[in-house]
Amino acid sequence: MAIDEWFLRQLESQDQPQTLVRFYEWSCPTLSLGQHQKKDRAADLDFCARHGIDVVYRPTGGRAVLHDKELTYAIISNDQETFSSTSVLVTYRRIASGLCRGMHGLGVDAVLADSSTHALDAPENPVWVKDPCFNSPSRYELMVGDRKLIGSAQRRLQRSFLQHGSLLLDCDIPLLAGATRADEKALLKKITTLKSLRGDSIERQDIEKALLQGLAEEFSTVFQEEPLTHPELEAAQRLKDLISQGVSA
Repeated sequence: MAIDEWFLRQLESQDQPQTLVRFYEWSCPTLSLGQHQKKDRAADLDFCARHGIDVVYRPTGGRAVLHDKELTYAIISNDQETFSSTSVLVTYRRIASGLCRGMHGLGVDAVLADSSTHALDAPENPVWVKDPCFNSPSRYELMVGDRKLIGSAQRRLQRSFLQHGSLLLDCDIPLLAGATRADEKALLKKITTLKSLRGDSIERQDIEKALLQGLAEEFSTVFQEEPLTHPELEAAQRLKDLISQGVSA
């Protein structure tokens, strides 16, 4: 996620419109907290320590997400014309529509959460910030029936934005409940996974291909795959080190 934040800062400072899409998984179970959450309220730190769950802050808002048996996506852009970047709600909706197209390509009948009944993540709401991300849907997140499949959170600068999201491939409900002090029975009623919906396992590259295709169709564009360069990785690592030391970069 430090790589995502580094790209956000780079796009903020450049004039040429550019959009980056990244997908990744995590090397060990990790609980990422939204930048407005308080660690001791959003996570059971003793439980996480006992179960080898790292706890980190991500550069976007939203609520706690357990990165385990899931696929994380990141979209970073300064293309205000394409993404209507001056409006957070329009950006959420357009990205969600693209992801929804991708899910349909995988045979999953996903829909956008009803904007009239679900509020956008609000840092000032103490209950909203305390609950884990998948405990309830926010505006324009992806649902199948009344269960949440993809949760997202966004950070905006003056000219650019970064949106993170999590697609549940599978879910260890007891682990998620323990890490976030949530109720297991409630989570079982509110969460769905790609595995449970399809009844099979699917290769990560096929999931990424479908999501990219959906986003490309939604925004009438073509994405070109490029590997991260060594200088980019080094710059992101320096940013990560500064942040971990509490230094403003």
